[in-house]
Amino acid sequence: MSRPTSTLAIIALVLGALALIFSFIPLVNFVAFALAIASIVCAVVSLIRRSGGKSMAIIGLALSVVAFISAIVVNIVVATAISSASQAISKGLETYSAQASAKHTIEYKVTTNAPATVHYWAPDGTGQTDVSADWTKDISSTGFTSALVSVNSSDYKNTAAAVSCEIIIDGKSVAKNTGSGASASASCNATAD
Repeated sequence: MSRPTSTLAIIALVLGALALIFSFIPLVNFVAFALAIASIVCAVVSLIRRSGGKSMAIIGLALSVVAFISAIVVNIVVATAISSASQAISKGLETYSAQASAKHTIEYKVTTNAPATVHYWAPDGTGQTDVSADWTKDISSTGFTSALVSVNSSDYKNTAAAVSCEIIIDGKSVAKNTGSGASASASCNATAD
């Protein structure tokens, strides 16, 4: 005659299986600790009583131990990932902050062989000026700066009109463009970062 299965052995097996399932889910795996401890207690009591279901109690005990260790490993991995992400974000913010407070010198250069109108960006807004010869403008700016200059020939009938623009940021030419013919125009834009 076979021994009756112990209720505690069945409970240990079920709790051990649930603990193992929950142990792999970050943040929820704290439930796995409680389930694993309860399963270990039920399995040990069932084994001490020798009331049957010894194999279920041993399997429940093994599942609980594996679940407990898995939950610890998952928590360590998640904590490490969060810490690493936090450090990367902090580093990115420091870089952004440094770029946002960097000072830049912007030089606009325009050449023309005919009367023209120049439009340009400045930190306090946009500017416009009429020119009949080469023109330059120096601007200082802080942070991420868009630089924009355009030149349009005012002599719409002059087919020999030629215009050009250039943007120099911190001593480096970053944009150039030319235009020629009647209604010649050129536009340059860049970003200082």
